[in-house]
Amino acid sequence: MANDTSTTIISKGSKISGEFNLTAKLHIEGEVDGKVNSSNLVSIGKDGKFTGEMKVKKLLLNGVFEGKIEAETIEITNGGKLIGDIIIENLIIEKGAIFEGTSTLKQKVSENASKKS
Repeated sequence: MANDTSTTIISKGSKISGEFNLTAKLHIEGEVDGKVNSSNLVSIGKDGKFTGEMKVKKLLLNGVFEGKIEAETIEITNGGKLIGDIIIENLIIEKGAIFEGTSTLKQKVSENASKKS
């Protein structure tokens, strides 16, 4: 259900922790500590901070992410900061963004299948 158009918002001043499994979009302006699994877009706004693990379709980062993430696409915008390990297909880092950590290219399933033949 990656085409779920609803959005869950963690507002500025909120601090939550736990494990979240979502099909809706998630926008973080507060602080989240935990694990997020989403088949949709996760965005972290300029006042947002996430610490933990994520497995998402796309991360749009304008705040702070610390931890480990696996995603199809990660876009770190000017002002965004990612500290940790990433497994990705597509990585976009704008001028003024910060990435400290390791990156591993995630190979598509079809590529893996053809290599085994």
